[in-house]
Amino acid sequence: MIADFTRLEKAITRTQQDLRNGTKTPDRARKAELRVIGDLASEVATGEFTFRVDAGIDAGGGALHPRPMDYVIGGMLSCQEMWCMRWAALTKTPIADLKITAVGRFTWRGEYLEEVDSGLTLIETQYHVTQPDLRPESLLEMADMVARRCPVFATLRKSTIIEEQLFLNGKHTVTRQWIPGKSAAVPA
Repeated sequence: MIADFTRLEKAITRTQQDLRNGTKTPDRARKAELRVIGDLASEVATGEFTFRVDAGIDAGGGALHPRPMDYVIGGMLSCQEMWCMRWAALTKTPIADLKITAVGRFTWRGEYLEEVDSGLTLIETQYHVTQPDLRPESLLEMADMVARRCPVFATLRKSTIIEEQLFLNGKHTVTRQWIPGKSAAVPA
């Protein structure tokens, strides 16, 4: 895996110093603007980047672009990866390989029939870390940092159950759940 852990550590340290001495404001905001392309397809602009969104054919879209939930789950995964790599940099722990997967579960019954809440009912995520000398306790420390510091993960764990499975060097080490209203994960 390619990662410049020294650069990451310096960036984190610099940001922490700037926040503590007041040269960087702690408040952040992200703005997005949507433009309809046609039917249910749209283009979202964030200032620096644009991306397209569509619904599946069975939902009335053209299936030309990822669905909104793909971006929610993908956003969580990318934020998880960023904090895993920052953890590695801050703890000076090399990671040979990292793969994170997630499945977001929700129901048509909420979205189309209004029988239940249309939101996520469960997110299942797996961390697959390869590093021969890494201890399972360290893997838990990394996942805990992700849960506290990744804004996407932290937001989603307040609204739905997130079940985490941690794998180290191909071996399952623990399954636990983040339950809304609880400040720590519980064994599943």
